[in-house]
Amino acid sequence: MRRIIGFIVLLALSGISALFAEGGEGGIEQALVTYTDAKAGLSVGHPGTWSQDTAFMEGLRFIGGDDAMTVVIQALPAGIDIRGFAQKDATVIGKDFSGYKQLGIKASKDIKGAWILGFEAQGTSIVTGKTYKSHDERYYIPLKGGRIGMVTVTGPANHYDLEGVRDIALTLLVR
Repeated sequence: MRRIIGFIVLLALSGISALFAEGGEGGIEQALVTYTDAKAGLSVGHPGTWSQDTAFMEGLRFIGGDDAMTVVIQALPAGIDIRGFAQKDATVIGKDFSGYKQLGIKASKDIKGAWILGFEAQGTSIVTGKTYKSHDERYYIPLKGGRIGMVTVTGPANHYDLEGVRDIALTLLVR
């Protein structure tokens, strides 16, 4: 009888840990839905529980609790490649993020020609009002016509989801 109860408890605990596992269905990638703006000629996936911040005027912004995603499309400055743009941007991005600390810049293994900036910052929870450390990423994605798409996903480090952030960046389509 003790064996059966022990097995049931172990089974229940493994189910709970799987629910909260990084990159699992409880993470960012849980249910991406596609936002499409036909006029702007772009589409991008975001978690279905997130909503669009229509007050954001510099591109697109979606929010889900303390997590957020922005998408900005702009011209790549003449004479600079996407890696150089990412490196330069990494030196000035700190003004937008309190407590900014660069973690590194690397080429994407999943998006041809893209670069990824990893960084930490300090956030204030809209849910609890408490401060937290965030783990964030900005993808620099080359687009046709000499443009660049910047997909930035921010959120508390305690539930950072590398695969979920990557999945969002992979969905960006721009005409």
